[in-house]
Amino acid sequence: MSRFQTGALIDKLLFSAMLAGILLAGFGGLRYLDLSNQLADNPAAQIHERDEAVQVENTDAGYSLMTADITRRRQLEEQYNMMIIGGLGLALLGLGWLGSDIVRSRRKPPSPDP
Repeated sequence: MSRFQTGALIDKLLFSAMLAGILLAGFGGLRYLDLSNQLADNPAAQIHERDEAVQVENTDAGYSLMTADITRRRQLEEQYNMMIIGGLGLALLGLGWLGSDIVRSRRKPPSPDP
């Protein structure tokens, strides 16, 4: 492979890394916001935020509250995972950008100072 083809391949890989980083950060951020809205509507999350004790009148209400709490826990876990995915996307974007700048600076000859 010639030097030109290797340089073009590196450029494409770095651009792909930046594009993947943007997509991951966007997906993680949007999914995080969606889960935040879902948690705001969850009755178990509302009770947990107020930190109050709940008196359950019957088993149906208890089961529905238990189901809402299980859903809340799953949503919180997924929300934490989306934070990680968004952070990985930002890191990938930064590494791709840094690598692209390094490759470009090595290709350009330094300009003479007047």
